[in-house]
Amino acid sequence: MEINNNNEKEIKEKLIEAIGKDPANEENYIELSKIYLGEQNFNEALGIYEALLKINPFNSQALINAGSLYFYFKNINKAIDYYSRATELESKSFSVYMNLGNAYAELNDFDRAMKNYSKALELENNSATLFNAIGLLYQDNKDYLSAIVNYDRAIAIEPEEPENYINKASAQMSMHMYREAIKTLKNALSLNKTNLKALICTANCYASIRDFNNAEKFFQKCYKIDDKFYQIYVCHAIAFSDAGRIDMAIDKYKEAISIAPDMPNAYILLGNIYVDRHKYLEALDCYKKASQIQPQDAKTYTFIGNTYFMLNDLENAIYTYRTALKYKPDSMENKLVYIEILQEYINRKEKKSSGEKSAVS
Repeated sequence: MEINNNNEKEIKEKLIEAIGKDPANEENYIELSKIYLGEQNFNEALGIYEALLKINPFNSQALINAGSLYFYFKNINKAIDYYSRATELESKSFSVYMNLGNAYAELNDFDRAMKNYSKALELENNSATLFNAIGLLYQDNKDYLSAIVNYDRAIAIEPEEPENYINKASAQMSMHMYREAIKTLKNALSLNKTNLKALICTANCYASIRDFNNAEKFFQKCYKIDDKFYQIYVCHAIAFSDAGRIDMAIDKYKEAISIAPDMPNAYILLGNIYVDRHKYLEALDCYKKASQIQPQDAKTYTFIGNTYFMLNDLENAIYTYRTALKYKPDSMENKLVYIEILQEYINRKEKKSSGEKSAVS
């Protein structure tokens, strides 16, 4: 039977009514949550799972789905709690252990992530998705060779999936193996010649080996597929900058900003160019716009502090470095720079005060 919007609304109302009449019927909660998920109303779906878990805290489906929603909402610790409870009920569930591994990976907890991936591997050793996840975990921890080994395993399982080759190429690029990465990406593009990620990576590889002609060809292919895709413009700008074509890099960063004004990277990279050109006020404007987008990013405040220092504005430099330390208090580099500038500020104050006293006497 075809379900239109009116039918779905009616079914939803009946399920809500049924839950009110018989709150112990767990199936009604699951069916209602499916409707909310279909509507992408994730908050309501999560509320239904939480309501079900109050009735039966051992409902494994509710625990797993709620855990996935908490992961989606970036509440990783809560996701781990729910997935962990699910493993006690579903000790033979491949997906639960993999999800738990993904959650620990999100927290950069390598050991716990690998422990759960290994348990998933014991249950199913033929999952390309799992080997890609393990590869990404190694890559995030800068063990690129181990990452490539696992990406190769994913490729062996799913040789027709372009994403597997792109993942491997990403690790190769991290090792500066750009020519090898280009060969890997050719495999991805042979499967899907319009794969935008593979095209951008290929353009970046050619730019990295300073083959700017081929890089330009691939960037142009990217624009033909999607001329409103922010990342193309940022990567193209970086390539122009590497080629010494700074004015064209500036233009591309500005185009990127016009396409996605709420993305911080282009502002920061454009600010860096302005600093190199000693255009500190223009740089400051870029960095401040980036800080408005990501107000808790310590690195952005460090850029702002550096620029104030270049402008000889020590008071604002000190204030901004203090803000950077607020968001990243363990940064020894920021601490040392902050202390150095603070001492310079104190020395200048003392020198000025001493000079004023001498003038009076």
